[in-house]
Amino acid sequence: MATHSNQIPKDLVWKILAKLSVKSLKRFSCVHKSWLNLLENSDFKSIYYENLKSKTAYSSSLLLWRYFHDERSDRHIYENEVYLLSGERYENMVTLVLPNLFEEIGFDRIIDCVNGIICHYKKAGLNVKIGLWDPKTDEHKIIPPSIITNDPDFDAEVEIHGFGYDNVNDDYKVIQHICYCHNEFYQYEPSLANWQIYSLKSNCWKKLNLEMTEKGGFGEGYVTYLNGVCHWRGGDKNGKEVLVSFNLSTETFRTTLIGWQQSDDIDCLTRTLVVLNDSVALISSFDENSHIEISILGEVGVKESWVKLFTVGPFPYIWHPMVMGNKCDIIFFMGNENHELASFDVISGKVIHNISIKIDLFGTWIYKKNLLSFATGIN
Repeated sequence: MATHSNQIPKDLVWKILAKLSVKSLKRFSCVHKSWLNLLENSDFKSIYYENLKSKTAYSSSLLLWRYFHDERSDRHIYENEVYLLSGERYENMVTLVLPNLFEEIGFDRIIDCVNGIICHYKKAGLNVKIGLWDPKTDEHKIIPPSIITNDPDFDAEVEIHGFGYDNVNDDYKVIQHICYCHNEFYQYEPSLANWQIYSLKSNCWKKLNLEMTEKGGFGEGYVTYLNGVCHWRGGDKNGKEVLVSFNLSTETFRTTLIGWQQSDDIDCLTRTLVVLNDSVALISSFDENSHIEISILGEVGVKESWVKLFTVGPFPYIWHPMVMGNKCDIIFFMGNENHELASFDVISGKVIHNISIKIDLFGTWIYKKNLLSFATGIN
């Protein structure tokens, strides 16, 4: 009598498991011993990566912006450039001109692009204005001023922490933190600080009775948006790096310790917060040995759910990576003589193609790290 195996072939099992989220893979690791460390298996990771690529269509565009000041001018004029890239090889490029918020000296900064709407703001001294712009229709709205406590001894400082879509209430919202500095002694007064949220539907701000961790820097690699939640990186009271995840509909938050690797030398480590196929991910770049790591968060609030998907490098001439591209490739700035952008396939370890935006060497970048920023959302 013929016998039949009751086991599913490993190749078929891998194909099935490769379609799961990282969260599900972590949960299913207890089902079978061989599933425990699947994401440490290079062959399985190749299948998993290819599946991620297949889920990402070329219909999305990449929004790129950069900030610099032009040293050729005696006035050190601050400038920004915004590009919309599309196509399989990012061959289609459109230059966007942000609507002017006000005339004072300063420069525009982009928070994020969600559903084709760009949230940008401009700081000039203590003045801050925030705008929402739809490039397709050219509609532009300036958000009303924040709720500021009038105290002659303190100056208010506004720091935007996120912009996104509240899909439960069909509303667009902006989250920000207001802190106050003594205008003579330059000391912050924590008792006056507060969090605020703006609703486009009601067209007003309201204060939040929350104590959240502020984002840890001013570069664009510190914030991102995904499925109704604004995420940003910051440091907790113990000096550990954490991810703050603020739900725009419930107006609550959770924190996740970024605990798999804490670096004491911040000059040797750059982290960029990105979205990788409907998951929050971090691209970590290490100056010391010129390699990068891509780690994905399986479940918000669970430190152990961080999974390191790839380690790539060393690179002889590549500067810090910026973001994941249309097909899960990494967009990075090349440190070669042409100073170009390029995309890199983490599986093959090869540059896929160069992107035809070159860096103006006469300008000085305002941020040493996170020189370029990307967002998806304009189709």
